[in-house]
Amino acid sequence: MCEPTLLLTAASTGLSAAGGLASASAQKTASVNNYKRQLKIREIEWDRSRAMYGQKVSEANEQLDENFMAASRGFAAEQTQLNDLYNQASVSLQNDFVKIAEKSKYYGSGKTADRLAARDMAAFGRSQALLASNLVRAGESYDNDVANIRQQLKSANRKTVAPVMFKPIPGLPPVKPNTDMTAANLGALGTIAGGASDMYGQYKQLKEDGDI
Repeated sequence: MCEPTLLLTAASTGLSAAGGLASASAQKTASVNNYKRQLKIREIEWDRSRAMYGQKVSEANEQLDENFMAASRGFAAEQTQLNDLYNQASVSLQNDFVKIAEKSKYYGSGKTADRLAARDMAAFGRSQALLASNLVRAGESYDNDVANIRQQLKSANRKTVAPVMFKPIPGLPPVKPNTDMTAANLGALGTIAGGASDMYGQYKQLKEDGDI
């Protein structure tokens, strides 16, 4: 009647040890699977980040080209406007000079003719002084407008480049799980050793009682 007790103790000890190992193994397997899943998610997110960054870089390059083209059009427009003013001034100068030359033919000679010629030359001088003053202001306006275009270009380029100044970096890798089964094995051995000790105690007690 006592031998089944020993057998039950042995079976219980074996099942307990096996169950502990199985549980530890299942936990390790789950940790490894979770680690692999996190690595895959990290890889997918990294690929997506690089793809998004590449798209932003492409868009930034296109925008930079547009910024430079817009600035070039602005520079050209300002230069054309200034050239037109200088051309108009040149034509005006020639016309005024021709008018003076034509008038002088009818002045004849003498003091009256000299006064008329002096009057026309004074008017011509005042006209040219005003024209020169206008050209100076036009040049200053051109310089200011060109400086503003350059500043707008710099500002637009900074705004364009800002989203792609820093390249993406991969996220931190997940912590690698501990797959060492040493502790679990030692635990199982401890369980078996404890069970063996209990069995030996039971055996010894039964022997003293004369049941064996």
